[in-house]
Amino acid sequence: MKWLIGLLCSAAFASDQDALLLADQTSAAPVESSDWLLSVEGAWGRARLDHGYENTQRRSLDFRLDTRVAADWRVVLADRLDGFGPGWQDPESKVNTLKEAYVSWQPVDDMVLDFGRINTRYGVGLGYNPSDYFKEGAVRSVVSVAPASLRENRQGSVMLRGQKLWAGGAFTGLISPKLANYADRDAFSFDWGASNPRNRYLLALSQNGAISSQFLIFGDADSQPQLGLNLTGLLNDATVLHAELSTAEGGRVYRLASGLTWTSESKLSLSLEYQYDGGAKNAAEWQALQGRPLQDYWRYRNEAQSRQSMLTRQATMVQARWPDLMPQLELAAMWRHDLIDSSDMAWFEARYHFKTVDVAWEWQLNRGNALSQYGALPERRSSSLLLKYFF
Repeated sequence: MKWLIGLLCSAAFASDQDALLLADQTSAAPVESSDWLLSVEGAWGRARLDHGYENTQRRSLDFRLDTRVAADWRVVLADRLDGFGPGWQDPESKVNTLKEAYVSWQPVDDMVLDFGRINTRYGVGLGYNPSDYFKEGAVRSVVSVAPASLRENRQGSVMLRGQKLWAGGAFTGLISPKLANYADRDAFSFDWGASNPRNRYLLALSQNGAISSQFLIFGDADSQPQLGLNLTGLLNDATVLHAELSTAEGGRVYRLASGLTWTSESKLSLSLEYQYDGGAKNAAEWQALQGRPLQDYWRYRNEAQSRQSMLTRQATMVQARWPDLMPQLELAAMWRHDLIDSSDMAWFEARYHFKTVDVAWEWQLNRGNALSQYGALPERRSSSLLLKYFF
């Protein structure tokens, strides 16, 4: 079980460079030692709507470069281009996401300085990350509802970041300046208004141990500092507990993701997570919003989606992953349940890894009343076939 503990702790508490290698577990590329990775992906699907069916298409190009240009200097560049629908050649059907573009200087073994656009991710929650403070406005193109994909396929923020490392721990400090007032959804925009809308800072202290912990202080020009806490620990040889907490508005609002992951000897992992957002709508507020004009309802949904925050106050998530059901075959599933309006979303993926090609089938179900969290989505059911080629 050491590999499981190490995976969870490293993804949450190690340097962002190390965590990046572990972030997207839904579609791992062939393991090769290379400074660059280039992949192309095509997806063809069919969705059932309230009145009929709709065919969907997507084409994606994903590139990443992480290379040393000197003994103590690294350059990181990551970009993704997505095209949707039959008219994907048109500018309005394309979305380009500059995920990362930064330089890294390591003058000594235990110190790193980074500057540029960095996709910095925090939190141990599996489906909800209240201490992932730089997720707001980061997703320009949703290609999968899998939480790992949403954290990986997003744009970073421009920042100056410094890290001091020691055995089993690290201290991180970063500042991120305001660059623009408004988001820019032009296909090839750098979208500074979404990635850097305010002057922000973050301090993080991480330490691994029997209970691995991370303490965070995050602040910006418009609100009081927020405090974050991440904890992971071993319940028994097969079960890891996790808890992620964030406070806001001087401690009057708190957000929580807490749960456990059990892993069998065959590497089948089952996870359960409870999610709470004190800033989201409770039952009475959610019902009142559903009774207001539809533009108010959809404005609230769109704003929450941009912040990657919860719509309602309480939810649960069950997740399963089986990377070695058969050689090269990986299964993943997720079920989200809204505890306020009792709506549900189910997602399943089967992925087969060839040497340079991934073939996957995805299926999704949204169920609930007309204006519930998942019942309001236009797709009742959808499925798609994906082909991904690694150069």
